Amino acid sequence: MSESPPKEMLVFYNKAQCVDENVGYSPSAKKPKLVVEAWRKSGYPVVIQKIRALSVEELSVAHDKNYVKGVLSGKLKNGFDNKSLTVAKSLQWTTGSFLCAAVHAYTHKVNTFSPTSGFHHAGYNYANGFCTFNGLTITAILLKQQYKARKIGILDLDSHDGDGTENTISKTNSEDFISHYSLGGYSIQKHNNAEWLENLPDLIREKFADCDILLYQAGVDCHEDDPEVHSGHFTTEQIYLRDKLVFSTCKELTIPVVTNLAGGYQTPIQKIIDLHNLTAKAFQDCE
Repeated sequence: MSESPPKEMLVFYNKAQCVDENVGYSPSAKKPKLVVEAWRKSGYPVVIQKIRALSVEELSVAHDKNYVKGVLSGKLKNGFDNKSLTVAKSLQWTTGSFLCAAVHAYTHKVNTFSPTSGFHHAGYNYANGFCTFNGLTITAILLKQQYKARKIGILDLDSHDGDGTENTISKTNSEDFISHYSLGGYSIQKHNNAEWLENLPDLIREKFADCDILLYQAGVDCHEDDPEVHSGHFTTEQIYLRDKLVFSTCKELTIPVVTNLAGGYQTPIQKIIDLHNLTAKAFQDCE
């Protein structure tokens, strides 16, 4: 039997979401371009989709408007602990990438990709941990308001707790239509991570089976070699298995998935890119 041709990857990306200037320890501002290039070099049929920047009003569905205006005007610090207007502008495109990918996934019932990071520590009126605007909660609320989505799932498998997501969900009274799971809220270590992975399909079925779409943070800072690893401590093979289980279980449940990159802090950055390549491979290998 001949091998199946690679599946088309709909990637919602614009160079405006990248920042070339040095913005600190996190590589997330530079990562989108590098990941997209790596996916292409791997031979996957990457199809770049148009995105747009989000407005102040759209960002403010999950945040205090004065906070949003303060960051965008350079009066308040962003998640990188600076007041750079270049960074601020990129954040409107980063959140726009994720929203556009989610809207397409929801309306066409297909999986999509948004090469973005820096969402889940951002709270209602504060930035934290390289996160400024919570693209997860913003996207969930706009999907409900503008596209009549009934229930939205957020599966956050970054190594750190999605505390900002919980804060923005609570502050906007969105608990009734957003189902949220954060790996960082649990102590998943080497002694119990194989069991956690074995139970991951059931976790998805129990928590997200009734969702119209799944917003998936495929963070790789949960790798055992990451200097910032908190929960997970997965091997390279387990990272691949994790993503394959997410895609295959959601396919079984007929839930479209929009995937982003979330965290990763290994050096050199190629180690992070290699792990994000596993997400693309898991998508390709999902039957």
